[in-house]
Amino acid sequence: MAPAARALLASALCAAVGASATAQSIGSLNRTGSGARAAGMANAFVAVSDDGTAASWNPAGLAQLRRPEFSIVHGSFDRDFAREGFRSTDSASTWSSSRSDFTGTAPEFLSLAVPLTIAKRPVTLQVDWRRQYQFGGSFEADLLRYPTRGTSEDLRFGVDEEGDGQVDLWSLAAAVRLGRHTSIGLSGSLWRGDWAFSSAYTATPVPSDTASEFLLLRQSQQLEGASLNLGLLIDHGWLRFGAVVKGEFTGDYSQQVDVASSRQPARREELNDLRARLPISLAVGTAVRPGDGWTVALDLTHEQWSRFAIEGAPGGQDLGFFDGLALEQTSTRDTVSVNLGAEKLFPREGLVIPLRFGVAFEPQGPRDVVTLDPQDYVFLAVGSGYNTNRVKVDVAVQYGWNRYQATAQFATEPRLTPRDHNAIGLVSSHEWRIKFSLIYRMTDSDKLLTGLKKIF
Repeated sequence: MAPAARALLASALCAAVGASATAQSIGSLNRTGSGARAAGMANAFVAVSDDGTAASWNPAGLAQLRRPEFSIVHGSFDRDFAREGFRSTDSASTWSSSRSDFTGTAPEFLSLAVPLTIAKRPVTLQVDWRRQYQFGGSFEADLLRYPTRGTSEDLRFGVDEEGDGQVDLWSLAAAVRLGRHTSIGLSGSLWRGDWAFSSAYTATPVPSDTASEFLLLRQSQQLEGASLNLGLLIDHGWLRFGAVVKGEFTGDYSQQVDVASSRQPARREELNDLRARLPISLAVGTAVRPGDGWTVALDLTHEQWSRFAIEGAPGGQDLGFFDGLALEQTSTRDTVSVNLGAEKLFPREGLVIPLRFGVAFEPQGPRDVVTLDPQDYVFLAVGSGYNTNRVKVDVAVQYGWNRYQATAQFATEPRLTPRDHNAIGLVSSHEWRIKFSLIYRMTDSDKLLTGLKKIF
């Protein structure tokens, strides 16, 4: 493979998250769990994890279930991105602002958890499906370049970008209570991802009789692999401690890049024998129950994003998944997220009404390869619900924002290296998330339990 083609493919790894506007529809990349109750507490749930969504946060929490539970979670989002104050790298021109908005709504979690007694010990099994990441959205804009001195001319730069796809997890989890205060849990997940981004760029001098130049770029990527999570939960009633080791993810990865432009013939490059590897991460949490229906929880999560690599790339180097650079040079950083949340229960006759709130600091691993400016999301969360002995309904709203300096390539030539750019400015984003959960507890489950006991 020619060096230019290798560089294009390496750059495409970066474009899938950083350079493409539609890729920004991903929002936060942190590997959080699911559920409206956790969302209302700003995702501080590692040491709580006491409902049907527990395995997505801490599989050891499943040991707290007393009845079979069926869970479904639905999520909606609205993400707004703005590019402002962009100027050319030679300071000869400025660019007009642009704004994009991405919305989506879909189920994101389904599970069935069943508590049993195996070898005289309480054991809970759960099978679930989860949408880990949702890609999607479209963005159209006409950017205008204004000269600040006579060395450049007015230019109209058209952008038309689209994205679609997802990463799904199918998981099987088990938890066992070892003693009065201690539980452990294990979950195994099969990952399957299939997503694509397409971009069309046109450049037209204004005014001019010169024909427009164009660049068409499409990237399709597939991911398939597995990971294991190990959880611990220590419960002393008013004080709880939880820890989760998210095992190394390894899997097959492939990518296809199609490029066509007014300056060179169309071509296709494929890489099919790659491996993706994401090292282990660690989440720890504590929850305090001071009484009177209160729970206050704090989580810390460490992610080794800088070691998220594509193995087997041309040239024999391991490349950073997000920026396409050699791991020794990657702009991606390791992160520590902080999530703080609280819950207050208001008992009523035959039901409980909760009130939840929290704040989270979620730094992102990917950074602009030139500015290295951190992308740090801050989230505020509120939530409530309706909880009876059989049915539990929860809803939560989260609002987040971040702002950072970034580079861009407003041109009809493909990036030959991830660091290629001709403009620099500010990117800001605002995000609304709405979570809805329904958990049904089977109060009459003797037949189901009897059948499962025969199996185990």
